[in-house]
Amino acid sequence: MGDDAVKLSGADVATDAWIEGVESAEFKTLIDAKQRSIVPMIVIYMTGYMGLSVLAGFGRGLLGIKVLGAVNLGFVLIAGNYVMSWLLAIVYARISANRHDPLVKVVVDKARMSGSGR
Repeated sequence: MGDDAVKLSGADVATDAWIEGVESAEFKTLIDAKQRSIVPMIVIYMTGYMGLSVLAGFGRGLLGIKVLGAVNLGFVLIAGNYVMSWLLAIVYARISANRHDPLVKVVVDKARMSGSGR
């Protein structure tokens, strides 16, 4: 294997093939698909996280409202933040497995094909 090749899963692939892969339309489609799913999730997470932080600083009276026994609204919102984080992680994992992974396979296969002819 020369200096201008990369070993990946038993296949020698020329470095130029990966550069061509990154510049391909398929790779741009992959990046667009990832951004369409990641950006809304970041907005949802940051809104929940920062909203709770702002409420903790300025809405102490609101967060102190008793919901059930000794449990107040602040505890409920904190627990909701954890649930929201886990749900976003699960949703992203499913989107990634169903939409992103097939696109990754196309990009990698194309890079391997263009690298094998060298």
